[in-house]
Amino acid sequence: MSRSLKADPRKATPEMVREANPPMGFEPILSNSPFGWENGPIFERTDDQGRERGFRIAERHINAGGACHGGMIMTFADILLATAVFEVAEPPFVTVRLTTDFIGPAFQGEWLSGRAAAKLAGDGMIAVEGTMKVDDRVIATASGLFKALRAR
Repeated sequence: MSRSLKADPRKATPEMVREANPPMGFEPILSNSPFGWENGPIFERTDDQGRERGFRIAERHINAGGACHGGMIMTFADILLATAVFEVAEPPFVTVRLTTDFIGPAFQGEWLSGRAAAKLAGDGMIAVEGTMKVDDRVIATASGLFKALRAR
């Protein structure tokens, strides 16, 4: 098959979207990161409260205890916080620090989503905070510091 006929590896296929069964309004994001792609698909919607990202917890996300693996929650936290950075800085930017507080478990089949907010902290640094939930149940909170690699 010629390269032009292959699916874009950064996009979720229709099968992946059906399997994830995102809530109304969520669309798959483009992933520019092979690591992010392997852990997705991640979805996003925008409403009057801003951007919200989420994913359906799949079997591949589960730890030995039967809950969503903390590493997956931290991966999602990094993707989620970066969403907010786009509101105040142009790419490229990098994660300098990421702190995640685990509040409760999330399980296979559940929809985990979150929102984050960013503010400039000076010298190209951006401070970000976010919360991840399943329905109204808080699963984790995260805070981070990102560094813009060029001036806006």
